[in-house]
Amino acid sequence: MPPRLVIIDTNFFLVPFQFKIDIFTELEHLIDIHHRFVITSKTLKELEKIAKNTGKKGAAARLALKILEVNKSRIDIVESNKPVDRWIEEYSTAHGAIVCTNDRELKKRLKENGIKVVSVKGKTKIDYV
Repeated sequence: MPPRLVIIDTNFFLVPFQFKIDIFTELEHLIDIHHRFVITSKTLKELEKIAKNTGKKGAAARLALKILEVNKSRIDIVESNKPVDRWIEEYSTAHGAIVCTNDRELKKRLKENGIKVVSVKGKTKIDYV
């Protein structure tokens, strides 16, 4: 059986800095089926752009890039020129993927389309919403 795809949105990579949550360890505990992480090339570009900033957001993005580097063997990067949210909606629908995001509007649209969504709950853990 092929692995279940798990898409990680740009803002979800900022969770380790913002909430001190190890997203990959928590996702491994939460998703108890064979899975593979996926991001779009635009997510990587967004993080690289944010990382150039000073302040908390820049620091969060730099940490996110380090986490991506450490976990790169577990993450597939899909090339895309589409806006990230639109790519996530289309890709998750086409592949039945789980989506990790904290974007309120995106979560709402995904759930309306029957897509499983993982998000931060109570600032201390991640879970399905």
